[in-house]
Amino acid sequence: MRRAFALLGVVLVGGGIALGQGLPNPFDVGLGVRAMGFGGASIAIAEGTEALLTNPAGLGWSKGIRADSSLSSVLGLYSVTWLAGSVPNYGAGLGYLGVGGITDPEGDPLPFSHFAAVVGAGFDLSGMRIFPFPAAGGAAVKYHRAQIADETGSGFALDVGFLGRMSTPFGRLQFGLALREFGFGATVGETGDGWSTDLAAGVALVNPMGFLLTADLTAEYTALGVGWSAMGLFEVRAGLRLQAGVQWALGLGVNWGMFVIDYALLTHPTLSASHRFGFGAKF
Repeated sequence: MRRAFALLGVVLVGGGIALGQGLPNPFDVGLGVRAMGFGGASIAIAEGTEALLTNPAGLGWSKGIRADSSLSSVLGLYSVTWLAGSVPNYGAGLGYLGVGGITDPEGDPLPFSHFAAVVGAGFDLSGMRIFPFPAAGGAAVKYHRAQIADETGSGFALDVGFLGRMSTPFGRLQFGLALREFGFGATVGETGDGWSTDLAAGVALVNPMGFLLTADLTAEYTALGVGWSAMGLFEVRAGLRLQAGVQWALGLGVNWGMFVIDYALLTHPTLSASHRFGFGAKF
């Protein structure tokens, strides 16, 4: 079994998905396609199902019913599937990360997969008059189950978020804070605790002409994003992410009636680019 963990460790570290030591976190591989189009800068603009991944306070300002799905091919090494839905104030999502084609030194298949689930709630705090500006707060509980070879393990974590906004001469200023993954990751065999608690801050400026500037600062990365939306029909995005080198991002979102189609491309300093595809519906 130790050889199996060692072999998988080489594959994961070589593929750039191991964050620090231990198992990779399935919530940190870019499940939100719109967010990745901005290089991951989404703390202050979180809404709908993406609020489950970045800042659960965004659920407090989400409108209508939304269903989303995404499929990502990351660095050409593994794939990630995401299914989620949200209604005003509440949301839930499921994720699956899988790596195929890995065998042990004897040539036998070596299964490796992660299952992730999250449920969250957010509420508009403006009526409580706690802050001198409109505000929202929220929380989400995450569950993670990992399988490596014939061993499994699981873990839980809690996210807590805050959002605020105010009007300026240049447009609407939004700002947010999120304490993410307060808990522990799955422990499988001698490998585990791959999650680290992270305090993230974000700010965004939404211009009435459709321009958007957004930035995130976390312990693990810094992200900057810019976008332009034309009458709500489509949104063009670009981003810069500083994490183990410089990563550039491009994104495009198209609204067609009740349907939403998203695409994101995220480069890597040494490995191949990652392609993200998303499909959603708004009711």
